[in-house]
Amino acid sequence: MNRGASTALVLALALCCTACRKSSNRTIAVIPRDTAEEIWVSEHGGAADAAYKQNLEINWNGPTRDDDVEQQINLSERAIRSGDYGLVLSPNNSFALGTVIQRALSEKIPVVIVGAPIPIAPQSGLSFVLNDAEKMGELAATRAGELLHGKGEIMVLGFDPLSPGSVERADAFERALQRVAPGISIVDQVSGSMSFGQAELASEQAILAHPDLSAIFALGINATRGAAAAVRSTRSESKIKIIGCDQTLDLLFLLRHGLIDSLVIEDTRTMGNLAVQQIAAQRRGESVPSRRYVEPLLVTRRNVNDARVQEVLSLRWRPKP
Repeated sequence: MNRGASTALVLALALCCTACRKSSNRTIAVIPRDTAEEIWVSEHGGAADAAYKQNLEINWNGPTRDDDVEQQINLSERAIRSGDYGLVLSPNNSFALGTVIQRALSEKIPVVIVGAPIPIAPQSGLSFVLNDAEKMGELAATRAGELLHGKGEIMVLGFDPLSPGSVERADAFERALQRVAPGISIVDQVSGSMSFGQAELASEQAILAHPDLSAIFALGINATRGAAAAVRSTRSESKIKIIGCDQTLDLLFLLRHGLIDSLVIEDTRTMGNLAVQQIAAQRRGESVPSRRYVEPLLVTRRNVNDARVQEVLSLRWRPKP
């Protein structure tokens, strides 16, 4: 065999091995909004349980901050280059991930969006496993009605059009409040992407501006943290009730000690499990629902230790046989 033919054979074998490696890739990339908050560790656990049963592997990796869009894009592109079996993505921006999602689909990599909707329609290879924002708003509004006995003033904190799920939560809460407790008025809606410090300052300003304020509905983790800090710093604990969204260990600590009245939490464990099941089903050529909704839970001091709540809150991420 001459040198040119030998080189061609080596190149052909290399390409074949690359193709074989990609086709045998059994890894699903699971990219949460961030890896710093416990809510997404629960998603990891649900995904790992489903992958174990499907004889698949999970690569759970994400940014360390909720606003690090670039890292989400980079990790998604790495999954595409690796020819991963599927991509489970919880975008931390409503508009920034569209291009990389379409690139994954063009490479025939199934994509499941988890948590909150983004403005991309379901299509071949793309499906959604979503938190039921309508139910979240209903749970929060019903709780507000109970706490305030159907009348009073409430503020909505943390409305951010760029944060997936924020608008849906706020709108659902307002609709449900009009239905279940029309005597409660929303006297302020503080918007913008908020750090903990910004949320605390905004809450303090609202408390001073509205002396009859009776409750705060906080739409996310930092908003809930900021509201709790502001209520404490203004010594309004006995007057202002906080209904927060999403779960972290520090927020659960504040709930157990009474500074936060309640949390409406996402069942990210179930969402992660369903997302991996949908990837596997699509790879088998089966049809999957374009959208599935998973109900959130209202957590209070009374039910925080219930088995169902503890199952959702569990941080176990190793596969459960």
